Amino acid sequence: MRTTYAVGVDVGGTRIAVGLVERKGRLVKEAKVLTPRNGPFAVVDAVIELVAETISGTHPSEIAGIGMGLPAQIDFMKQSVEFCTNLPLAGVDVRSLIMSRIRQDVTIDNDGHCAGIGEARFGAAKGIRDFVMITLGTGVGGALFLDGEPYRGSRGLGGEIGHMVVRLDGPPCPCGGFGHIESYLGRPAIAGRGREAARAFSGQAIRDRAKGDADAVTAEHVLQAALAGDEIARDILLEAGDILGEALVGIVNLLNPRLIVVGGGIGESADMLVTRSAEVIAEKALAGRRDVKVVQAQLGNDAGVLGAAALAFDEHDSREGLHR
Repeated sequence: MRTTYAVGVDVGGTRIAVGLVERKGRLVKEAKVLTPRNGPFAVVDAVIELVAETISGTHPSEIAGIGMGLPAQIDFMKQSVEFCTNLPLAGVDVRSLIMSRIRQDVTIDNDGHCAGIGEARFGAAKGIRDFVMITLGTGVGGALFLDGEPYRGSRGLGGEIGHMVVRLDGPPCPCGGFGHIESYLGRPAIAGRGREAARAFSGQAIRDRAKGDADAVTAEHVLQAALAGDEIARDILLEAGDILGEALVGIVNLLNPRLIVVGGGIGESADMLVTRSAEVIAEKALAGRRDVKVVQAQLGNDAGVLGAAALAFDEHDSREGLHR
């Protein structure tokens, strides 16, 4: 039976969003909450409460299932959380916990994959079969789409763009490694650069955004100062754009994608970062590959929810023998 709705869940390091979505990508109902920080079961409970709120009044037979994007390395074949940098979910059977309380099928995936699926079906990458999705938020996620499908690798763990090494002697990454893209482009990394700058006299514009407290500077304060024209804040974002561009050059040379989509809270707010990364690719990628377009995501914060819902539709239709 071809169902009407699916539930999309986007669990981020900052907030959780849940939406009831129609097949054509219309978001019918949505609920959000800040991500709990008091343990894994608090996160699962928050998801369950939001899902219950979102599907209230909808008959279960109308719902294809629940798709959920997590900021984690997901073994897609086993549907297990293998590693999670920014939330304590590693080893937690998130899928079973939710299914035990919400009588719907649940499919979990990496949040970068879900955002990419959303942009592929309904946004900036619609109609594009070979593209790269990168999300810049609390962490750095991503996905590779080859011949119209997300590339998952042998165990479903592929696409961890945020943990590509760009500097062998670079700063520590939350995962325990060093010099990863996330070490430079995640929200904590940009905030750290902002706090460092705000402690100097020249960083007054950034400091002022945090009401004079350099230690309270966030990534958003850096973005605000940069948009207002502060050169120090702009330099922080331009340097981040250089790092992103250098990493993407390697991907472009290897895979020759047609499009790169940059999303997430940081990626969608920092035009200059995205523009700089495109300039680096145009300068340093191999000849014949430099025409790749770098664009900002179209779906904003809804990309993960819409993509997770599309995943739920796909899994349901596959079980039922239906074609997309």
